Amino acid sequence: MATESGTANPRDNVTTHPGRCVSSVEYDEQVMSDGWSTNALPVGDQLAFWHDVVCATFVPLDVATPGSGPFSGSLSSHRVGSLRMAAVGADPHRVTRGKRLITSGDEYLHIGLLCKGQAVVEQDERQALLHPGDLAFYDTTRPFMLGFREPMEWKVFMLPRRLLSVPEADLRRMSAQAVRGDDGVGRLVNPFLARLAEQCGPYGEESGARLAAGAVCLLETLVAERSGRQELTAGADQLSLRIRAFIDEHLPDPGLSPESIARAHRISVRYLHKLFQHDGTTVHRRIQQRRLEEARRELSKQGRAAVTIASVAHRWGFADAAHFSRSFRAAYDMTPREWREFGSSAARDAHTGTVT
Repeated sequence: MATESGTANPRDNVTTHPGRCVSSVEYDEQVMSDGWSTNALPVGDQLAFWHDVVCATFVPLDVATPGSGPFSGSLSSHRVGSLRMAAVGADPHRVTRGKRLITSGDEYLHIGLLCKGQAVVEQDERQALLHPGDLAFYDTTRPFMLGFREPMEWKVFMLPRRLLSVPEADLRRMSAQAVRGDDGVGRLVNPFLARLAEQCGPYGEESGARLAAGAVCLLETLVAERSGRQELTAGADQLSLRIRAFIDEHLPDPGLSPESIARAHRISVRYLHKLFQHDGTTVHRRIQQRRLEEARRELSKQGRAAVTIASVAHRWGFADAAHFSRSFRAAYDMTPREWREFGSSAARDAHTGTVT
């Protein structure tokens, strides 16, 4: 295991609690703005409760502490657009995600930002030591370990892997790599994420979606910088951000196309495709992905049962309802109707920030 100098082994003299991972439904009533805390529980129940809390909020994990004494931990979570965030404060402990806990549906990328203490992040045979202000990526589809050897404060940003339009190889190289808060793009990204986590709203739906999109764009820029793919100029990067915002604004327009986008920005269609190729995607894929995301969000809202699938498809720029249904099923492994039937449950999970 490659290790940064001075990193202590977080696996020494621990008490483990694999336990069970409760379903998100059991915690629906507790996932509020005031979050969870172990402080009011008997000492003998604190670690088991903490294990269930982190599993219900993130993904199935094993938890270990340095001893069997009292354990203080608090956690709260909220959502801004497509980005889920959690604030964690706790005594020294370690969480581990082994192969036996990974399922095919857990395709979430986590970005951990350290605010207090020290953290060790291990994944893909790499280990990063984080100090306050630093962040690191870790992918929930592969084993990882997070170790905290002193009292800590930790912000976690969770987003579906598919939202980042970057090559898979570049994203893999980011895992368990320390991104310093005082270096390169980290000087912009890290403080932005910290403030976004601290100011949890209330944001309107449109404002939340734009803030989340801004965070995703910054993370994509960070990955591009770290991967060494910087052939585009700063001006081109700004143009790419404006084009993404233009696409989001015109999603309901069935005439939205590479030609109309290029014309609105006074560039050639060829150059437009080059911009998106740099980000590891295509113009058509980006438009369809965003339309499907917005349609999915609308279908998951409570009280929308009277809205027809066809009307939702047309509202988000799909000229043909059958094409919309096929595309939706290909993206989410269920039909729009099936998604709407389970919409109430999905909406509660989205609001509480839980992963089942």
